[in-house]
Amino acid sequence: MNYELFIARRLRLNTDNSHRPSASIIIAITGIALSLIIMMAAMCIVLGFKDEIRNKVYGFDAHVTIHPANDDGTPAEYLQYSGVLDSIISSTECFEKPEPVVTQSGILKTDNDFQAIILKGLDEGRGYDFIASNITHGKMPDYAADSTRNSIVISRTTASSLGLQPGDKTYAYFFTNGAVKTRRLEIAAIYDTHFSDYDKIYAYGSLPLARGIGGIGTDEASTVELTSRDPSQIVTSGIMLQDAMMTSAYMGKLTGAYSLTTVLDTAMMYFNWLNLLDTNVIVILVLMSAVSGFTLVSCLFILILERVRMIGILKALGASNKEIRRIFIYLAQRVVILGMIAGNVAGLLFMLAQYHWHFLPLDAEAYYLNYVPVKIDWVYIISLNCAIFLLSWLIIILPSHMIAKINPCKSIRYE
Repeated sequence: MNYELFIARRLRLNTDNSHRPSASIIIAITGIALSLIIMMAAMCIVLGFKDEIRNKVYGFDAHVTIHPANDDGTPAEYLQYSGVLDSIISSTECFEKPEPVVTQSGILKTDNDFQAIILKGLDEGRGYDFIASNITHGKMPDYAADSTRNSIVISRTTASSLGLQPGDKTYAYFFTNGAVKTRRLEIAAIYDTHFSDYDKIYAYGSLPLARGIGGIGTDEASTVELTSRDPSQIVTSGIMLQDAMMTSAYMGKLTGAYSLTTVLDTAMMYFNWLNLLDTNVIVILVLMSAVSGFTLVSCLFILILERVRMIGILKALGASNKEIRRIFIYLAQRVVILGMIAGNVAGLLFMLAQYHWHFLPLDAEAYYLNYVPVKIDWVYIISLNCAIFLLSWLIIILPSHMIAKINPCKSIRYE
């Protein structure tokens, strides 16, 4: 062990005979801890918020969607979901099990009011699980049973507008093939995702119900929704599927025209908004780094001024300015480590409490969530701690150079 580190370890963080650190040290430790807590909170909250919003968007819009098209490229109403198409999707090895979906536009009508909806007929899978996880009243129907064929799930917005509750029955009118078809449907459950742009539009029912309304066979669908095995490779997965479909069409294996969309295109507005949040985090990190750096520099100045006599004695004994600077750098790093320990403990406890109990609310109408989401990513937290420790080491090098200006003759007599 070098003697500079030995001296730094033996020095107290107080200048009087009490065991309590001086006020300047307490302020420095508190400043570093608070800065770390704020930076950690900003990072965890933004990561959690982006994850929650992405999951909601992915719940409504599949990663990749296959749409029917006419030969001239214009949209068509239904596509043939054949074994050939299924094998092409499987050959890419990029997607989970394909989910055929049938949508029907219609109106729910009660005695006093009516509401336009898009009925989305689906089978068990990603979309089914997403809606089931957001049920607030009632129970998600098991669409594998024939008894639930006419059971639907509506949003809280639609239920409030029409005054409907689980167990109620209402008439629905659908416009298909130039005619109006009527169905008497039972409200099985009410969901609420706080995503008003989608909630006010969509109702969910069984795939046989939607196919029956459209008068189509079991091998037809409005779209085929695909979930990428790797959500970070949605665009790549879509391109690979498009290439495979074009190759099969060229070889005569796949008939009909199709178009592909990705959620990054259909929900571009939300993803652009999420990207803007990264800028907010960067601003917070820079500001808090500046605050903690200023506090640390002030702390080091005070440590030096409180030990001017000690510096003079060390110089008189032959210690160089570089060696004395190293002592105070080690001493300042003790303050940084204490502040980081306090900040990590308090910050992680706060984040864990919010993660489990959601005691900090949000306005769901503005933020699409009714609580502040948190994601604790240890890679980011460890990286943040390493960055703070490195930055603090660089910051305290500059003020430590004032030691060279201290005259040992005058400093020994300094009071």
